[in-house]
Amino acid sequence: MSADTNRRLENLIRLGKIKSIQPGQPFTTVTVNLGDITTANIRYLNLRAGKDRTWDPPSIDEEVIVLSPGGELALGVAVSGLNNMLYPAPSEELNKKIRLFEDGCLISYDIQTHDLQAILPADGTATITAPGGLTINADTTINGDVNISGTTHSAKSISTDQNISAAGSIASAGNISTEGSVAAAGDVAAAGDVTAGSISLTGHKHGGVKAGTDDSGGPK
Repeated sequence: MSADTNRRLENLIRLGKIKSIQPGQPFTTVTVNLGDITTANIRYLNLRAGKDRTWDPPSIDEEVIVLSPGGELALGVAVSGLNNMLYPAPSEELNKKIRLFEDGCLISYDIQTHDLQAILPADGTATITAPGGLTINADTTINGDVNISGTTHSAKSISTDQNISAAGSIASAGNISTEGSVAAAGDVAAAGDVTAGSISLTGHKHGGVKAGTDDSGGPK
């Protein structure tokens, strides 16, 4: 067997670590440290690369397998996903599916407890853009302030232990309950009763008022 054949066989499947990443179009390339040699710029495997595409480049020092057709490293493709001492598995629980990002963001789903979590770092933000609308079919607990620039409609009750402030309308087919204040720049309309403390708006009566056309609250 010739030396060239031996070289090609050896290079068919090799283990290495990502040495550098070169972003670019139409694809990003990487170089891989194989121990005795560093590859030229080669492609890495994405989950999807057709009409549906994913963008998830590997990290520096991430362990990969380099598959080289014909044993030619220049034609190699890096396949990532091997845990090691530097980048150990984020969990030992087989019932959890986890994505851990380098800034600490954690997305996990527990197939045993049916619990989906997305935990962002301290300054993390999340944005959902849905021009056609967003529907949430669940009882919802929000531990924080809520800012709404449009109209709020509710077919059920709205309950909060903080203030409710609206420059626009708040419409509810159920009750609105708060231990804080309700401030409105417009009208407040209620089909039912409004109670302040123990005083009912519809049931409260003034004493010393004559029947007929007289007004309460003192002389005209």
